[in-house]
Amino acid sequence: MARSLNLEDNCYLDKYGERALMQARFNFFPPCPRPDRSLGLKPHADGSAITIVLQDREVEGLQFLKDDQWFRVPIQLPHALLINVGDQSELELPSYQAAQNSNVHPS
Repeated sequence: MARSLNLEDNCYLDKYGERALMQARFNFFPPCPRPDRSLGLKPHADGSAITIVLQDREVEGLQFLKDDQWFRVPIQLPHALLINVGDQSELELPSYQAAQNSNVHPS
């Protein structure tokens, strides 16, 4: 990850050590039977360092905010992993801004 962000190879190792705490949380969002009656999730930035999203054509709706405009995240490769930079990465790496995202149910 450090290389893809053009950082020194050991920047995370130097900051968190060799035995850094890792937590995982799994959410499942099944297709909504009545998307016209659902609000989705309010706009937010993920509180983690990174969020890994398994994309699924049956449950799309992830959006991101850029230049005060919301864009839908296209699902080009079903079951691909989408990596989202969260608040913790922004705190540790000020040159990167956490992605503000929202989830809406497609109609």
